[in-house]
Amino acid sequence: MKDNPIRTFHIQGIAWSKKNDYVPISGQSPALNDIKVSVREEVEGWGDSCLFEMENTSKEDRQLKVFFLIEWLACAEDGVGVLSLTKDTFWNYSGKHVAITNIVSCAQSVKKTIYPLNLKGLKLWKKSLSNGSLYYYPITNGRNMMVYMLDFSFKPFEVKQGKVYAIVGAMEEEVSNLSDRIKNGLAFPREK
Repeated sequence: MKDNPIRTFHIQGIAWSKKNDYVPISGQSPALNDIKVSVREEVEGWGDSCLFEMENTSKEDRQLKVFFLIEWLACAEDGVGVLSLTKDTFWNYSGKHVAITNIVSCAQSVKKTIYPLNLKGLKLWKKSLSNGSLYYYPITNGRNMMVYMLDFSFKPFEVKQGKVYAIVGAMEEEVSNLSDRIKNGLAFPREK
């Protein structure tokens, strides 16, 4: 992997409560449906990541959806984006580089799609954001955004965490192996 002092991906989180009721997530965001959401973005040597934490601040059960949009900033018009069902990841190919994105969370469900960054894709995203659903779009060419939709259920005062990450490299196997190591390390942290 190359040393990467500047951001190679743009990752944006959006907390969604009900039709047309949503807030962008950055740093410490305002509570939505009594759930506080905070994120911490990190630029890594291999790409970018976004750690997130949500806390139900009420005495009642709550529901919340969270969308994460990821754009590979180096993806050019010759790029291809694919939702891989066998690896349960997003792959992007552009020029001589490959990028992979993945997520680790304790959400009840995680749905994925990839929208082209054109008028059609933006219309699909607008419908997704309005209705709180995703439209299946498994492959696209050119610039795109990878979208995750996570459904969470919270018990009173419950806290949940997760991480979305994006890796860029020159070899598919190298990128895939690093993604597996990151995902397994987050899912099964070492005991201290």
